[in-house]
Amino acid sequence: MKRLLLLQATLAFGLLPAAEEPTDFIRFVEEEKSDSLQTAVVSYESPQKTKVDLVGAIHIADKAYFDALNTRFKGYEAVLYELVGPSFEERGKPDAQKEAQKLQWVGQLQTMMRDALKLHGQLEGIDYQAKNFVHADMNMTQFTQTQDTKQESFLTLYLKAMQAQKAANEKRGVSSDAAGMVMLLKILTMKDSSTELKRMIAREFDSVEDIMAGVESGDGTVLVGERNRVALEVMDKQIAAGKKHLAIFYGAAHLADMEERLLKKGFKRTKTEWLTAWDLPHEK
Repeated sequence: MKRLLLLQATLAFGLLPAAEEPTDFIRFVEEEKSDSLQTAVVSYESPQKTKVDLVGAIHIADKAYFDALNTRFKGYEAVLYELVGPSFEERGKPDAQKEAQKLQWVGQLQTMMRDALKLHGQLEGIDYQAKNFVHADMNMTQFTQTQDTKQESFLTLYLKAMQAQKAANEKRGVSSDAAGMVMLLKILTMKDSSTELKRMIAREFDSVEDIMAGVESGDGTVLVGERNRVALEVMDKQIAAGKKHLAIFYGAAHLADMEERLLKKGFKRTKTEWLTAWDLPHEK
């Protein structure tokens, strides 16, 4: 049960390594008055002085998180964004609407989690109509054909995620799903259950990078690795067109693999900033 919840949350939040020490792109921070789930903005520079920031996303978060990202994105020449299917400019066209319906269940899952946790959605919170936004993901035909070629399905991803979750739990010394269920039932009876449920899920996200590394083991997945390849192809085209300061705005679970690809291209990591996606105050 707990593994299924984590996989669902990974898909809903977009949370579905390198010569240098791999970066953490998501973390849970515990403090005296308030805990928080945070995502990283990690900066890289190429030998040609091109600057690229990997901006980790959680697809449902506090409104202040999306507001801060909108302000930050104004400072880039190009913001490369993830969205399987048509770009935002094409979404109103009949063929594009048919494509979008194929992944409608993902949006429904995000909406369900958004409402349960009293958060805001990324598609509503981020200004995708900004002139510097560039679609950098597969269209639906590419996605489905590549999945067919790799014989990838939700079931195969789920089984790999279960194995990776087990390994991550062993690494953290966590072994009992039953204990997690008892905690979940306890949370649901609390006065502020949405905050406590977020706190429980946020703690689990501390292991998401270990889990995704397990899921991407072998020849990788379409869900992460192949889409990252497409994103960096778009990045290369933008750089070739003269752009010198770019952001890649993708789910945080994509970014360990994406960092490895950047480092292989000769980029060097220069700094890391942290943004609060979920503010989780303690009960007074």
